[in-house]
Amino acid sequence: MAELTNWQGLDVRELLRAECYQDMIGDLWDPEGSRALLEAVAASPRYRGVRVCGYRSVSDAETTEQFAAMTFRFPAGFSYLAFRGTDSTIVGWKEDFNMAFRCPVPAQESAARYVDEAADAIDGPLLCGGHSKGGNLAVYGAAMCPDVARERIERAYSHDGPGFVEEFLSGNAFADLSGRIDKTLPRSSIFGMMFETQEDYAIVESTEFSLLQHNPFSWVVDGRDFVYCERLSAGARYVDGSIREMLLAVSPNERERFVDALFSVLEATGAERFADIAGNLRESLPVMLQAAQGFDKDTRRFVSQTIVAILKCALLPKRPQIDMPAAGKSLAEQLEAWQSELLR
Repeated sequence: MAELTNWQGLDVRELLRAECYQDMIGDLWDPEGSRALLEAVAASPRYRGVRVCGYRSVSDAETTEQFAAMTFRFPAGFSYLAFRGTDSTIVGWKEDFNMAFRCPVPAQESAARYVDEAADAIDGPLLCGGHSKGGNLAVYGAAMCPDVARERIERAYSHDGPGFVEEFLSGNAFADLSGRIDKTLPRSSIFGMMFETQEDYAIVESTEFSLLQHNPFSWVVDGRDFVYCERLSAGARYVDGSIREMLLAVSPNERERFVDALFSVLEATGAERFADIAGNLRESLPVMLQAAQGFDKDTRRFVSQTIVAILKCALLPKRPQIDMPAAGKSLAEQLEAWQSELLR
């Protein structure tokens, strides 16, 4: 809808147009859940009169950028700048991993420009927020926008968003914003614990398991707040430790080489989405093995440990109430055999 790109925008209730649903939610991870959320928001007195505006979107495989944001203007006078997270494509994942050695990535630069543009266009207090990569962009954009805009930002919300490189975390811009950051993670967070993280965070219960907890529709709410727990799951700590330890033990140039190698292996499968690889392991594993054969041993170790850690967490959840399929053990053995073969 062209009306969403200007700063006057549309009343949220005007988004309830059946002919627009496919464009708005058709490519999302949970289209039905997103439609139900839109309808609930439009019907709620709490959000009555909210205007949706300032929509911007960039998707560029050549520059490895995926960026989108929009603003919600509330009748009370404040505005919420919302940043979209990563989709399930390999391009989207690569931009996330690029954050391990590069700051800013193109989407982060776009986020800072967006906050500046919004601050020029609208009055009143500002809130920034997002889920997954969107949480990272919300924090970066709020920290790196011009001082006059940053002074108007009351809070920046990162919902299971990945962290930052040390250079950004030790800078003055982050220090100025740090007391205004709210970070939430699900109990089995993988994405939100990637890379360096100095933000304080709260851990939220989820009705899902493993990587599926990344879906915020699974986060448990009681009344007006989340239901919190004390610590991350063992699986989340394992994957976080595996990836972070390998990346932070080497120089930024080495991190870049590792990440490029990892994604050359993933892209060799021909899959556009990580879920396509996970759903077709019997064909994907031999292709990835062949693609990684020319790398040195340290690179093969990073590639194999990263892929195996994520696949184990995604495909071998361990929750007492879940009846594990009989194939679970053989799948674990397949992954271990693949890793052993790659490291020979």
